[in-house]
Amino acid sequence: MRSTFAAIAVAAVAAFAAPVLGQPSNSAEIAAIRAEITALSERLERLEQASAVQGGAPAPVASPAPPAAVTEAPRAVETRVAAAAVPPNVRFSGDLRYRHESINEEGAAERQRQRIRARFGVTADVAENVRVGLTLATGGDDPVSANQSLDTGFSRKPIGVDRAFFTWAATDELSFTGGKMANPFYRPGSHHLIYDNDLNPEGLALRYARGNWFANYAGLWVEERAAADDSIMLGGQFGYRGMLNEGARVTVGASYFDYLDTQGQTPFWNGDAVGNRVDAAGNYLNDFNLAELFGDVTFTPGERPLTVFADYVVNTEADDLDTGFALGASLGEVTRAGTWKVGYVYQELRSDAVLATFTDSDWAGGGTDGKGHVVEFNYGFRDRLVFGFRYFLNDRGQDVGSEHDYNRLQADVQFNY
Repeated sequence: MRSTFAAIAVAAVAAFAAPVLGQPSNSAEIAAIRAEITALSERLERLEQASAVQGGAPAPVASPAPPAAVTEAPRAVETRVAAAAVPPNVRFSGDLRYRHESINEEGAAERQRQRIRARFGVTADVAENVRVGLTLATGGDDPVSANQSLDTGFSRKPIGVDRAFFTWAATDELSFTGGKMANPFYRPGSHHLIYDNDLNPEGLALRYARGNWFANYAGLWVEERAAADDSIMLGGQFGYRGMLNEGARVTVGASYFDYLDTQGQTPFWNGDAVGNRVDAAGNYLNDFNLAELFGDVTFTPGERPLTVFADYVVNTEADDLDTGFALGASLGEVTRAGTWKVGYVYQELRSDAVLATFTDSDWAGGGTDGKGHVVEFNYGFRDRLVFGFRYFLNDRGQDVGSEHDYNRLQADVQFNY
């Protein structure tokens, strides 16, 4: 009788434990378990009646085998439970980068520092054609850098909202994005002549692509003011993507970025013009209406792609010191363990060529009024683990009459997940 009670207890425990252990728990399976318990109960009753008639003990009843989930390894059970806990329309991603940085600027003490950048994001498809996303990152409120220096006595490091957006795919060709988003504009060779890689602008954007043609448009809120007009950037871009002979891919296009109500205003973010010229009150001397021409070509002569690009910009609202350009090339691509990429760029940005607050924060110390070279090398040590080096050999301060050398070395290890 004890074995029969054990069989019933095991079956009952299996019925209640199935959802916890990651086993399916639909109504059909629950009904089957209940039927098994009923059958065992009936058998127990018949055996007890026979025992009463014959004066003997009932024959032992074999206990059923435990559910499959009970015999599985704990890690397998945990994996199944975790997979069941995350809806299929939700995805997580992130990365962690550790950097050693050496800065050698003429006229200043050499600087060594350790820095981290950590980002974690989640996206969810809330409808067939609507996606929302949120990304958190280190680095405080700096609009062009998520790097966080390791200093200030082991203090806790700030984390902020890096992205918070929605994307609505109205058709296969047209989509709208709103919120704090990834840069909606194409950058040739993935280079950042006008905007830093870490910049995530805020506002509304439209993307259109049909055949070989594409167009991007955005209205971005740069500065909201209670007692004056807001500074808004209205930007448009038009381009062509196609194939050349022997499979080479080419992208060419033009952009126009118009910053409204910027001249005469305090420099954005922290009041530092970062190379742009200012008036006697410390406000922007010029407005910024930027016209850009760009193009890149990718060849695949062997196993590794070769990309060359050119980017040119002029600020039509400045009378001088108003141009910038970048020329570069890269060979290879880091896609898995053992793959690598090497790249080179030469760049010049005059003082008012672009709005300096949003430019590359590493090149020439950030901002405008600089020129020089950048070389880099990245290697996939393992899948999702990349080693990288970048060296900046730049000059800065030419336009203000204080030209001097600025050299910067970065050594990175980055984990992606």
